[in-house]
Amino acid sequence: MIRTSNKIRSFLLLLCAAGLVMSSSAQDNSPDTSALQDMLDSLGLSKNDLEAKVRSTLLFGGSTPVSFSGEGRIKLQYHQFLDNPQYLEQDQSYIQSNWEGNESFLRLGMVARAGRNTVLWSKIGFQHTLPGNYHPPKATGDTIAATRHDKAGESAIVHEDMSAGLAIRTVPVSFMLKLGAVHWVEASPLTIWKSQPRTFAWEYLPFEVEQPIARYFEYNIAKGEKSGRAAWNKKAFQGINLESINLPGDLYFNFLWGSYERYDNFEREYIDYSGDVAYADLGTSAKGKGIGDTYRKVFHARLAAIELFGRMTPGLNFMGYNYDNDIFNNDVVFKNVFGYSLNSPGSKGFIKEPIVSSIDLRGPITDNLNIHADLAMSFNDTLWRSVDTINGKTQVDEKRNWDPFNPALYARIESKYGLPINADLAFISNDFYSPLSFAAPTDAFFPFSANLLGPGKFIGRGEASPYAKNMAGINLQVVPEIAGYGHLKFSYGQHFQIQAARDLVYFPYRLNGQDMFSFFHSSYNRWGNELIDHSLTGKYTKRLGDESFQTSAYQNPVGFEGGGMRSDYLAMYEGFVPYENADQARANLNSKGDLYYQSTTGDEFSYAKPITDDTGAVLRYDTLTDNDAFVPHHRKFTFNFDVDYAYDLGPLLGYPRDLFFSIYYALNGVSTSFKPLAFSDEADEMLLWGTYLRMEPAIAVTPKFYVLGLVGFENWKSQKAYTAAGTKDVKLCPIDYRDYAFGVGFDWDVLARVGFHGRFKYMMHDDIHLPANNYKTPVVSTEIKMWF
Repeated sequence: MIRTSNKIRSFLLLLCAAGLVMSSSAQDNSPDTSALQDMLDSLGLSKNDLEAKVRSTLLFGGSTPVSFSGEGRIKLQYHQFLDNPQYLEQDQSYIQSNWEGNESFLRLGMVARAGRNTVLWSKIGFQHTLPGNYHPPKATGDTIAATRHDKAGESAIVHEDMSAGLAIRTVPVSFMLKLGAVHWVEASPLTIWKSQPRTFAWEYLPFEVEQPIARYFEYNIAKGEKSGRAAWNKKAFQGINLESINLPGDLYFNFLWGSYERYDNFEREYIDYSGDVAYADLGTSAKGKGIGDTYRKVFHARLAAIELFGRMTPGLNFMGYNYDNDIFNNDVVFKNVFGYSLNSPGSKGFIKEPIVSSIDLRGPITDNLNIHADLAMSFNDTLWRSVDTINGKTQVDEKRNWDPFNPALYARIESKYGLPINADLAFISNDFYSPLSFAAPTDAFFPFSANLLGPGKFIGRGEASPYAKNMAGINLQVVPEIAGYGHLKFSYGQHFQIQAARDLVYFPYRLNGQDMFSFFHSSYNRWGNELIDHSLTGKYTKRLGDESFQTSAYQNPVGFEGGGMRSDYLAMYEGFVPYENADQARANLNSKGDLYYQSTTGDEFSYAKPITDDTGAVLRYDTLTDNDAFVPHHRKFTFNFDVDYAYDLGPLLGYPRDLFFSIYYALNGVSTSFKPLAFSDEADEMLLWGTYLRMEPAIAVTPKFYVLGLVGFENWKSQKAYTAAGTKDVKLCPIDYRDYAFGVGFDWDVLARVGFHGRFKYMMHDDIHLPANNYKTPVVSTEIKMWF
């Protein structure tokens, strides 16, 4: 009874205190609050505690059962090439108001509180572009092609973003059900995970969240990373998502049934059956709308026990794809890949359904030691289908091949004992296939860490994956504590291929790639499917990759292993093969073909095509999975060394607000032997060498107005690159790309919840050995983003 009386007394005192706070806030003059402070002290409370309780009743109680919110964005950009190569001829100059991949949008949300324990919410967004159409002014005699038009010939495009959900909260169990798109989901690094790239203050991104400008510069300059709740390891899905809020025993679950964007468009057997982004292939009525496609769905489940082992949380993760077998009945699908109608005698084709499971453990072991470890297994369930004629009747045979389990292990260890050190360790087996993880399931190799700068995609993935299959190594990051406001980080890593593999080497354009992505509105191939110039009149003079494979799609584009430049969301990257001599590159060109048309003896489900020399003599048969075609094989190594420094010089100079200086430097290389570091591409056994320097000074003119600058230089070099004019004229043409950038910009909180951002940049690209690829242009962009 005494305890009950004390609770009632405390509750009444809280109500009185709340009344005092609200009354005092209504007065023009500041009252004497000493009595209130004495009362709060006696209860062990503070004004902040009381304010939070008062605000919760005002903003989230029964007094506002229905609330609305939203955000909007519009962007303008102009560029004018002062010098441009042929492949940029159709995009020399224009003013653009939003574009596909960087749309303006209006998004509205509604929250309805049906009761104390139930919340309903819905969201609808309209992302729109207004590209218009260009029509030649003359009926005849004008050879200028219609450019910058939509994939469907529409002059206005609206992408709808709709979702709804239900949250039910009770004492024993609370959960949230979400339907529609977009659902942001994460599980573990080797199942469903998005890497956290290093972003910079200059690139104000389309998806920036609401935050004061000072906080934006804190994350992108002062800290140089987004950590904790600011980190975003989630990937976007559409479908049905059920997630727990709280469960008995501190358990947690997350289930998803839905679809994901194209995950295999960097593989030879990729089937363009998705209508989610731009024009990628010939249209078909079977294509769907929204994220992903209509014929394959992903099921995801995560079960975890929160802080089961001290403060560490173990979890079980599962991800699997399921195909609708009706896809076999659509000729468009398989003709572009296998060259067959799947209902015709003699045809063969397959679909693969990857399944991945993992056990992960995350959390602090002690106050100074944190770990996140993930052990995963993957296997592919491949369904082969063949059509034959037996006794005059057509017979369809199906056969399933189960790959053996393929393991992968990843661990991140963060230690604050003595000198703070972070270590990332990875072992990704040769055939590990987890398409939604941050280990790309592709036969490719690239300089580690180079693809982790900026937000853009890389080699057909949902983000810049730090790893690929058949890759292992360690990356160490030392983060010494410095006095003042800023950071200092040193990173060094060594990674290698577990087994020898084809020398398919890729590298990103770190300095100017995001702007390059925004230029190509005449290309139908902006989303990573084919080379950026495949649908353009002018062509990029490329270095050769594996040119032996062509798909049966529109104009028979070369496969993803082919050399040249590719674009994807907010990014531009390039690939090539470091051939050992011109004869090797010429033989690869001569073996070009679009079909694996001949079955090998004893294996009815393999494709093969003859690889011949210049005389036409058959040297061997190359299968769909071998993909040799004279491409050299090596066990490759990559090193990386990075220095990341930023500091607020204001206190040292007597300036009362932020005055940042930041510098980032990186050294990367790919070689066929272990090298601690290399300072030139002329070092023995070097396949690719690169360096990158970027400086961003920034000053807070007022607490709500920041001015920033940009100075940058990037250089990629290789002595083992070749070009060709036809299959005969193959010659050595080393890579020596030099990119420059100079800029000044501002970020301004114009009004409460309204931001205005401007950038002026001059960028230049020099291809030392192929000046025809050189370009230079100013880029002016402005953006307004608001929340309400």
